[in-house]
Amino acid sequence: MSKNNREGVKHEIQELAMGNYRSYPEDYGVNVQDTTANVISLARGYWDSREVSEVHRDEKLGINLNDYQQWTQEAFAEFSKSNEYSLS
Repeated sequence: MSKNNREGVKHEIQELAMGNYRSYPEDYGVNVQDTTANVISLARGYWDSREVSEVHRDEKLGINLNDYQQWTQEAFAEFSKSNEYSLS
């Protein structure tokens, strides 16, 4: 999927997020008190670590931090749903 359109960027961010959720279950499990804060922090990290070309792309496409946060939250909801029995 192309990273030069809004859906492509969303897909990229959600794939990155899913990888983090799988790699760090101690930060994203059902028993973690600050899961929401961790998901928001993850989005912020993606936002803050963008390369100049990604900043320009996001500006051109009208993508902002709120989009990154929404996309990581959507990915977490999907992750939680598909792993509800293994997270407890």
